[in-house]
Amino acid sequence: MKQINLNTTTRTDVGGNSAKRYRKNGQIPAVIYGESGEKNLLIDEKELTVALKQIVGKAVLIEMAFSDGTESRYAMLKDVERNPVSDKVLHVDFIEVVRGKPMLATLPVHFSGESVGVKNENGVIEIHQDEVRIKCRPRDLPEAIVVDLSDLHVDQAIRVKDVVAPEGVEFVSNADELLVTCNALEGAEEEAPAEEAK
Repeated sequence: MKQINLNTTTRTDVGGNSAKRYRKNGQIPAVIYGESGEKNLLIDEKELTVALKQIVGKAVLIEMAFSDGTESRYAMLKDVERNPVSDKVLHVDFIEVVRGKPMLATLPVHFSGESVGVKNENGVIEIHQDEVRIKCRPRDLPEAIVVDLSDLHVDQAIRVKDVVAPEGVEFVSNADELLVTCNALEGAEEEAPAEEAK
């Protein structure tokens, strides 16, 4: 489980105009939601940029420290609002993770290995789902679910139920949800007779 720390300042002014003013001063408005209540925050833009780079493509637990002296909270990134033109971060939402209690999370799926169907059977891999929903305690949270494609032949598929969950992790996604298939390359069978004719 990867964990990072993030320092925050309590945001007193809420609204569109104040948000613009904060962003001009290099502070990004944010909110954390959860069992302990909603809290409006500001995060230094540079610190947030570094944190987001560490989070991309992984499930990461964030320990958020508050400037008002209240106890820090664990959280996960929920949503990042960006400017559609400049791609600059406008606002960030976090969801609280309560210590010692089971949590729900959406994890990225990372595919590893070269499929035997691609290597030897003229197949092509099609990814249907690159995320799965899981339940676990915060200490058991993996960064991602890794699916090995090595034994996947043409016309075979891997579903959620075919994946062994890491210790302490339970899949919440539908067991029959399709993750990846290995399909015959279109036109492969038609080309074979032409090759033989030569």
